[in-house]
Amino acid sequence: MESARIMMQAGAAIVRAGGAGVFIDNSVTAHGGSDWIAMTEDSGPDALSFAFVSIVRGSRDVYTVGMHVLGYSDLVMDAADADENGETFVELIRYICGGHRPVDVGQIVADEFGPRFQVVSRGSDSFDAESPFHNPLGRLKFVNPRRIVEGN
Repeated sequence: MESARIMMQAGAAIVRAGGAGVFIDNSVTAHGGSDWIAMTEDSGPDALSFAFVSIVRGSRDVYTVGMHVLGYSDLVMDAADADENGETFVELIRYICGGHRPVDVGQIVADEFGPRFQVVSRGSDSFDAESPFHNPLGRLKFVNPRRIVEGN
């Protein structure tokens, strides 16, 4: 994540020199200058993930684009496992980017008050290797273990 912090500072220098904001091609996100400066000054995991990672919600699944900028696999889960406003998925991103511990296939991620998710597979993303969206670290698929037991 140190390289992401350096990129944040480079973007802040451009904004301070008169740039209107920063566009991140790895995740198709854009941030106005004052927001970018605030995220750079914060430079914590939440600020970095908000700066460099997009969340895409389709009819079948929810996934991230851009986690490779921070050194992590992208995340994916069935839309049925994500809550309506996406808070559960955002918390999962926060957990991963907070670096609490490495997450890989077979592990369960949970907190005492919220839902639990198990990493069931590591796959590749659907982007061409030359695409700025391609994550060479792949994608981790999370499911609610209750759905595994129920066979859904």
